[in-house]
Amino acid sequence: MGLLLARSDSHDRRVALRTPTALRAKLFPDAVDCVIADFSRYGARIRLPEPKPIGDKVVLVVWSSGLAFEASVRWFAGGFMGVKFLHSRDLRRPVPDSLADIQSMWLKRRPRIHRRTLIKQAPIIQTRRRRSGRAGWPETSQG
Repeated sequence: MGLLLARSDSHDRRVALRTPTALRAKLFPDAVDCVIADFSRYGARIRLPEPKPIGDKVVLVVWSSGLAFEASVRWFAGGFMGVKFLHSRDLRRPVPDSLADIQSMWLKRRPRIHRRTLIKQAPIIQTRRRRSGRAGWPETSQG
């Protein structure tokens, strides 16, 4: 039985570790609201409100930042979908004609947050380890 467990663990084909998130996003061409459950530099796992096939190629837009990823759909399982990133674009910059409609939709509906307000807010992805010492502050060694 130990051999079977070791075999299933080594069967994981991920190249990079995934970072868990809860980022709101939209999948195009149908502008489907979704949530990015986790991501890496190569792809993402997306939670969909209803499990329906969208197509082989999609554009995933992180709604808060305006990053658009052209991606290929790799798998479906229940209410989740896995995509592999092909190209990325920043919707705050000029984009190709194929993304012009998506860019105009994002510019109209994106949150209007000023830079100073954004800096004061907590980061979207928090990776804080618990350490002994004062609440939330790492211990420093002097010497």
